[in-house]
Formats: sequence, C-alpha cells, structure tokens
Amino acid sequence: MYGHQIPFQMSQNVFAANNSEHIQPLCQPSYRQNYNFCRGQTQEKKAPEQPIKQMSQPQSNLTETKPNSLIRIHEKSQVTQPNNFGKKKNSNQLQKVVTRLEKNNNNDDIAPNGINNKIYNNQNISQKIQSNRYYIDDLITAFQDETVSFSKLFRDNFVHAFNFIPTLKSVQFVQAEDKEKLERKIKLDPYPQNLKFKKTVIFDLDETLVHCNEDESMPSQILLPITFPTGEKVNAGINIRPFAEKMIQLLSNVCEVMIFTASHECYANEVINHLDPQSRVKRRIFRDSCVTDENSIYYIKNLEVIDRDLKDVVIVDNASYSFFHHLENGIPIISFYDDKQDNQLIKLYRFLINKILPLDDVRPLLKEYFKLDQIDQFQTIVEAVEKMYCIE
Repeated sequence: MYGHQIPFQMSQNVFAANNSEHIQPLCQPSYRQNYNFCRGQTQEKKAPEQPIKQMSQPQSNLTETKPNSLIRIHEKSQVTQPNNFGKKKNSNQLQKVVTRLEKNNNNDDIAPNGINNKIYNNQNISQKIQSNRYYIDDLITAFQDETVSFSKLFRDNFVHAFNFIPTLKSVQFVQAEDKEKLERKIKLDPYPQNLKFKKTVIFDLDETLVHCNEDESMPSQILLPITFPTGEKVNAGINIRPFAEKMIQLLSNVCEVMIFTASHECYANEVINHLDPQSRVKRRIFRDSCVTDENSIYYIKNLEVIDRDLKDVVIVDNASYSFFHHLENGIPIISFYDDKQDNQLIKLYRFLINKILPLDDVRPLLKEYFKLDQIDQFQTIVEAVEKMYCIE
C-alpha cells in the first residue's frame, strides 16, 4: 500500500496453539504483573481517545514510559474556527506578493492579464513550497479543521510538547559522573567511505515505528513472544507502522540508522528483530542509556551517549520531550496506533532525503524549522502554532 509489504496476519489462536507449551496468555494475572513490570505504557500511549489528564507517575513497564500532558488551558480554548486560524497572516503575505509584483511590472507594455498570471504563478509556487513542509502543514490543518482524520493526533502531539518541554526546564535530572559517562559511551567505527550521507538517523520505537497492544482483544498485525528475565513468556500483539520496514531498508543504504528506546531489552529486541531481520540498524539503544529524574518519571534520550558529532545526528520521536536536551536535533512525528493508511513515514523519508541529510550540520535548520526551543514563550497552544509556524 505504501511501497512495502504488510506483515502476514497471524491469529492469536493459531500462534498459541503452536506454542502452548512455552507461551502463556498475557491475561493470566501472574504474567500480566510481570508484563506490566517491564512495560512502560502510559495513558497517552494506550488510550489516545481519552481526554488528556493531569500528570501522574506512570508504571515502569516494558515499553517506553511517556507521561501524560499537564494541560494549562481547557482544550476548547485552544481551537479557533476553521476559517479563521492563520488566515490573517496568509492574507497579508498574499498582499505583499501582489504589491511586489505590481512594482516589478510597472511597465505600460505589460498587459493586466500578464500581471495576473504572474501573481497566480507566484501563488502556486508558494503553495507548493508550503504544502511540502513535513509535519507543520498537517499541524496547521489539524487546528484549522478538526474534522480531518489526523486532526486529533497532531493536536495531541503538539499539546504534549507545549506542556512538557517547558515543564522539563525545572526538573532536576540525575547527572552521571564523567567517568561513568565515558564508560557508557557507545563506541562506533567511522562512517563508511561509500555512505552517501555521513549522518545518523535515530528512531524511537513505540508509537513511532510500532504500537504494542496491551489488550489482547485488540486486533494485531503480528504476535511476538516476549521472554522475561525470569524465563516466563507472553505474546505481545504488535502493529507495525506502514513503511517502517522499508524506511529502515532505504535509509540504511544512504546513512547510519539506529533505534533508541526507553523500553527494556527483552521487549525491544524482539520487536526490532522482526522489523530488521537483515540487521541494518547499526545500534540498538535502551532505557539504561536514558537520563532520568530522581523519581524516574521522565526518560530523556541522551544523544551524547553516542560516539558521533551531534551535527550529524537526527532523532525522530513521537514525544518531543524525549529529546528535550537536544531539541535542535529532534524531528517530531505523530503517534501511531493502528492506522493502516498512515503515511507519516513516507513524508518523513522525503523530508530527510531532500532537506536534512544533505546538510553539513543538521541543527540550524531543524532548530529554525520546528522552533521547539521557542514553545515556552507563548501562553496558549493556538498562539504557539500561529506564531511558530504560520506565514508571517
């Protein structure tokens, strides 16, 4: 559907029948308790349809821990009417185009239709450029029109960043000693000479490349056996984001690809093994490489653990706060759960290939493009979106 093959649909009953001696149902209390101990799933991840609630300390589970947003303003106050949001700025920009063209074409030999054609062509070019903006154009559309299918996912994604990035500025994180930092540094060989882009693209796992269904009654694309450190096993239902496997394959041909997850190895390795059977992912980085606060509420992905110049490193995560310490290296993406029509990775691939990977230093463009370092300057979510991303 998106240039890749959808994984073989496997029923839970068939899977369980072939492995009944070793794999126990996830719903059994003892296994559920063990499973919950290793999974890090929050309300934001497992119940996206519910209203965002006040932040509470999540369980330390198997997949990545991503706490809930702390809303500053009622959700309804964040929404403008579909025909009003950002329109004033677009109108001003159009007027500037018209004025400029009229000045440039102040010639009696040029017919009015010629001026109109140039204005029309200029508008088409402008619209083409704007429509190609990864993430930003969809985000603006989500605020302009709440009826579009992806509206809530983009709105929730930005709300999450709007609330957590400023909050984290006041959080005290546990600092490792210099010796410990050095010992934990992931040593890497230099980039291969034949690699087209001497760059590293790091993907988050849960809700970025896959989604793990905690409820067994929910349909899943595949069932993977997860073995706990105790030796106990459960079946985990996994949905794979469209184009995820192809993305890894294509990018690994032109740059270095890694996966950095705050999940535990026993879960993440099984999922990555399925996503990347040819071992194209250069490194797998887990929770023990994250920076956390004293209460282990937040797991921030510390890019300095990687032996790469940060000018060459990009991280893609559905939770922007996860790369809080490196906002200038981060690319947000909306959460994935089970949408088979999701095309965000295709858009991301084009953005990376055309805009990011050819750069000598990825940070200036990413900082100016997403402007996440400015998000705490605004009082409301709508104001933030308008002033950060709309045409001025």
